[in-house]
Amino acid sequence: MGSLLYWILAILTFSLVVIVHELGHFGAARLTGTGVMEFAIGFGPKLWARKAKSGVLYSLRALPFGGYCRFVSEDEPGCEDREDSYYRQAVWRRALISVAGPLMNVLMAVALIFLIYCAVGLPGVEPVIGGLMPGLPAEQAGFQAGDRIVSVNGVAVETAAEVSQGITAAGDTDIAFGIRRGAEEITLRAQPRWVEAEGRGMIGIEYKIVRFRLGLWESFKNSWIVTGNMATEIFRVLRNLIFKGEGIGELSGPIGTVVIIKEQTQQGGLLNYMQLAAIISVNLGLFNMLPVPGLDGSKLIFLAIEKVRGKRMNPNKEGAVLLIGFALMVCLMALAMYQDIVRLLT
Repeated sequence: MGSLLYWILAILTFSLVVIVHELGHFGAARLTGTGVMEFAIGFGPKLWARKAKSGVLYSLRALPFGGYCRFVSEDEPGCEDREDSYYRQAVWRRALISVAGPLMNVLMAVALIFLIYCAVGLPGVEPVIGGLMPGLPAEQAGFQAGDRIVSVNGVAVETAAEVSQGITAAGDTDIAFGIRRGAEEITLRAQPRWVEAEGRGMIGIEYKIVRFRLGLWESFKNSWIVTGNMATEIFRVLRNLIFKGEGIGELSGPIGTVVIIKEQTQQGGLLNYMQLAAIISVNLGLFNMLPVPGLDGSKLIFLAIEKVRGKRMNPNKEGAVLLIGFALMVCLMALAMYQDIVRLLT
């Protein structure tokens, strides 16, 4: 039952990232007065549908892997004279609609990272004893859970990393630890013992795991910085994939993405779940900005050509280019899904 819950959460996460993307297109279309025929959650056969007063058909479909937003088009029967048709809108309006999807993905990532910093918190360690390893010097020296280490050989420490550095610097000599135990401050002495399995000298303390939370402003600022770093790294990976073929064997489709979300969430809980959702959201946004026919990036190129020429590209030629791009995307998706299935079976 527990494992099933993680699978459901993984599918919902993948779907939510795509839905947020499509909501960006939908919101920009409504803002610019562009007609929307249908906003669907999922793909495949309809499970539920309702037509709003605005004329938009809202539907829920059987396959919960994302969704789509279908605009009013002059090419559809009965829409030839509609002023809110997508292709009758100014170039800048259509460009805004194309950019809005990826932008919403970036904003989703920023929001998730913000919540991690100010609400969930990041795990860290304090120089506080959380536990003792049996038979090692700290236990024999009288350390207790809850003791806070305030100095090592007379040098004040404020972090667990500084304590570890002090122990390493002392080598195998006797170390004086300044300890705050409640309202009392005492000194305990311990000499590190070499632990073969760890390959280092240890006194046998385990630090207390805590969660660090930031204020609203620090959380807001860091959420943009972290999202920017994510985008930079994803851009580097995409660039190397396209121009050097690096990582083609690690390419994942929807199946692989859902499996990764499920496994990481099961191992790391809410924090991993939110971090992965943020990464996938940025990834989807940047991927859609690639100048590949069928993606938002290619639509911007078509719009730029239209702006220069002063008229729309021949619909038949545009359709042919989109068809080729769609075929390439299908092949890429098929390769990714094949690799996903192979990984599941091996």
